[in-house]
Amino acid sequence: MSLSDTEGRWWAIDDKHAHARLTVSRLAAALFWERGVAKTSGDDIAAAAGLSTRTIWRYFRTKESCVEPLLAKSADRFLATMNEWPHDQSLAQHLREDSYRNPLSPQDVEDVISAMRLTTMTASEPALRTAYLMVHDQMERGLIPVLADRLGLPEDDLTVRLCAAAVTGAFRVVDEDVTRAVIVERKPVTQSEVLDLMDRAIHDATNGRLGGPVSH
Repeated sequence: MSLSDTEGRWWAIDDKHAHARLTVSRLAAALFWERGVAKTSGDDIAAAAGLSTRTIWRYFRTKESCVEPLLAKSADRFLATMNEWPHDQSLAQHLREDSYRNPLSPQDVEDVISAMRLTTMTASEPALRTAYLMVHDQMERGLIPVLADRLGLPEDDLTVRLCAAAVTGAFRVVDEDVTRAVIVERKPVTQSEVLDLMDRAIHDATNGRLGGPVSH
């Protein structure tokens, strides 16, 4: 895969910029998994993408941060699901209905597997861990207006901000546990089991403030 035909102009248009960044991210993730982080350089990532190394550094802080767009796909999908959560539904019901309404495409499945592999590497790669946590920090910020509406509180309310942090933490813990089970321990984990874990984790992390339908 090469982006050389668009180099010099792909950052001028937001959607093309985002697509190019995601393509670089996929390539970086594959290289890190195949070679290891230490044995993969920014030059290697640039060569795989058909770009100059200077262009890579223009849009990524470090070689490890190249994986952020790929890691962000799962976080963005979860945030979109939370944004669409009806007030009259429990979280468990909404998560299940959303999974049926918005099934993963083959490319999404490939990206999920790549992201899971990266997640297992973050335990021993501090710089990858930083990229992973940066993605979750952005998700936490995105959750604040969603939860403020859900709880009927101002966005700067302490309860809202604590719940946003708790939900993000719950998502991260479930992500890491499921990833370790699937990638490292080779255990089968069904989508239903993941959704159950997510619902339970969010309920427990927020002391039951989130999970059931909003009462009026």
